[in-house]
Amino acid sequence: MKKSKTIGIISLIMMSVLVFASCDKNGYEPIQTSTDACQIIVQCIDGSGNNLLDNKKFVDGISIEGNASHSKIKYDVRNASGGKSLFFTAELPDQDDMRWSKDRKETNGISKMTMKFNKHKVELKCHIKYIANRPPAVSGGKATLEEVSCNNQTFKRSGSSVTITLRMDKNGKLI
Repeated sequence: MKKSKTIGIISLIMMSVLVFASCDKNGYEPIQTSTDACQIIVQCIDGSGNNLLDNKKFVDGISIEGNASHSKIKYDVRNASGGKSLFFTAELPDQDDMRWSKDRKETNGISKMTMKFNKHKVELKCHIKYIANRPPAVSGGKATLEEVSCNNQTFKRSGSSVTITLRMDKNGKLI
């Protein structure tokens, strides 16, 4: 009898631990919305003005990660005016990190992303504005990337994207 009671208590404790472990309040939950106006375009130029994205080895050493989601961000290298550029979508902030206006019609938040060029890191801080279709709904609506800060510079939105020019050496270290 004593043994079965102990097993019952241990089972109850184990189930409680499993339930609490599965309730992850720190999980990443962005607002469900279109990210069409959250595009980032990055130009990578060396000290002589050459486009580093023309070099396949350099491009193969690029990775981008969303700091909140800990997910790899997909990117494309495409021809744009002035040569090849890196195109990707800014990670949206977690819902809990967004700050709503008093009338709950819009909210602002910051997301952070890490770009790696071989072993060198570049931190991006993205300011996102969200306008709700039907306040105070947190789905639908429209998210817009307002600006991106990196390397002590702020790049403002133009149209539906923010263009950043990074000057770096052939290994990806900022100059």
